Amino acid sequence: MLRYDLRDTVAHVTLDRPEKKNALTMDGLDALAAAFDRAEREARVLVLHGAGDAFCAGDDIASLATLGDGTDPEALATRLYEALFGAERLSIPVVAAVDGIAYGGGFELVAAADLAVATEGSTFALPETRIGAYPPYAVARAAETCGKKRLLELVLTGEPVEAGTALDWGLLNRVVPAGELDRAVATYVDAIHESPAPAVALAKRYVHAATAAAGERERVVEGFDTIAEEPACLDAARAFLAE
Repeated sequence: MLRYDLRDTVAHVTLDRPEKKNALTMDGLDALAAAFDRAEREARVLVLHGAGDAFCAGDDIASLATLGDGTDPEALATRLYEALFGAERLSIPVVAAVDGIAYGGGFELVAAADLAVATEGSTFALPETRIGAYPPYAVARAAETCGKKRLLELVLTGEPVEAGTALDWGLLNRVVPAGELDRAVATYVDAIHESPAPAVALAKRYVHAATAAAGERERVVEGFDTIAEEPACLDAARAFLAE
């Protein structure tokens, strides 16, 4: 489900569920949050990867389909918050290495990363509203990166954008040909290591402090409580599972 590999002072965290395009289950969200905590203690940089031909297809739709009837809305919201907002709260930089689709929660992990590199064939989408949900991290943060109109286009239509468009919109730092992803990521990692860790941590903290807002966790919980009480939202998730 998730692999953690510490190489010198770089934590490589790989979403490892390729048969499901690395979609995040409830346990997977817990594992990701735990990996962030571990990397905070023993690494200087964390690199996020996806196994197989996808980065991450999003969250486990089965959890949404059973909200309030098997899945506790507050538990799901809290897990999403710890995983999706967790990268931002780390004192060490997070670099997303994207090869393939980054949809839903996968898109949000890319948005939450401090730096993001993608291969030319990668695509990005926020299809949550189509399955009766919403992207909690993206709605809180992505407008700062790509602008409100573009974020609303992604959220309201659910349509994917290509890597070149994501780069133009500020969602990525670089787009590289297939086969050059690891080298491009290593360039960033090496550059980060040239600076003292306390200076890097301080810079990251103050960059993110400008956009952090009080009550974010509570708003995520409130959002998923609302979804759990809306039959149309639950029906959309169940219909997606039935396809």
